[in-house]
Amino acid sequence: MLNLLANENMKLYRRLRTWILVLIMVAIVILTGVLMKTHESPVSANWKQTLITQDQLISQQLTSGHHLAMLGANKAYLEVQLKTNQYEISHNVAPAQNTAWSFANEIEQRAIGALLTVFVAIVAGDIVAGEFSGGTIKLLLTRPQTRNKILLSKYISTLLFSVVLMAITLAVSLLVGTILFGPSGADAPYVYINASGQVLQMNMVAYLFANYGFNSVSLLMTVTIAFMISTIFRSSSVAIAISILSLFIGNTLVEVLQSYSWDKFILFANLNLAQYFFNGPLIQGMTLSFSITTLIVYFVVMIGLSWYIFKKRDVALT
Repeated sequence: MLNLLANENMKLYRRLRTWILVLIMVAIVILTGVLMKTHESPVSANWKQTLITQDQLISQQLTSGHHLAMLGANKAYLEVQLKTNQYEISHNVAPAQNTAWSFANEIEQRAIGALLTVFVAIVAGDIVAGEFSGGTIKLLLTRPQTRNKILLSKYISTLLFSVVLMAITLAVSLLVGTILFGPSGADAPYVYINASGQVLQMNMVAYLFANYGFNSVSLLMTVTIAFMISTIFRSSSVAIAISILSLFIGNTLVEVLQSYSWDKFILFANLNLAQYFFNGPLIQGMTLSFSITTLIVYFVVMIGLSWYIFKKRDVALT
């Protein structure tokens, strides 16, 4: 089994595409840092008055029934912003300057939610289908290893790649943030609203690692979705395209179908476990235990389907 894992990782990291994905992620972190540094402005001494003025504008939008302000997502965002501003004013929590830790949080929210998910889907979508499209699956199956072990080694290798890419993103963002903004800010407060509607605060370090933890669950499911699709299709390009497309369509479907009670059973509505700790669930009636149970069911079904298809596939047709 260890030899299979070593072989899969060797093939994965010898590909130019793998390192291109890593370099793109590093480049985006650096570019984002430079842009934030060049557009950085000092915190105004009259920051409280600025927040008060902002609150007045938000209140006017909400009470006037402006059609853009009253859309579900926009209304929720404005209400959260209003509560947060009021808390910062009353507790004298001034807006913080950019620091290494606030920059790392900014990168986590942007990179993990979008690019990292896509990059992991690309690797997972190709790892099995690529063997069939390239014709190397026959050579792989001639080894004295069962199909179960071969598929397991591929799945574990993909998970390890997602962990490595996430660790690189965190390390580079902290390094770039320290160079550009300084190493301070670890204990700076982050103000948020929990699922019960209470306004609370935690330090930046705790918030950063909490979000990385929540997003690791989302990445696990992303890997599993793309891995399953990779076992279904023989063409790696088709498998990658469908994997990426399913991620974008899935999230859009959840937003479009919010008015239906069965929307909460869609996998993508349950991926973000952070919703139960920050700002509340996307769909009313959902709970943390419900989402965890739903994710486990989807995980078992997708893994089972992947194993079944791979074991039954006729390699002679490749």
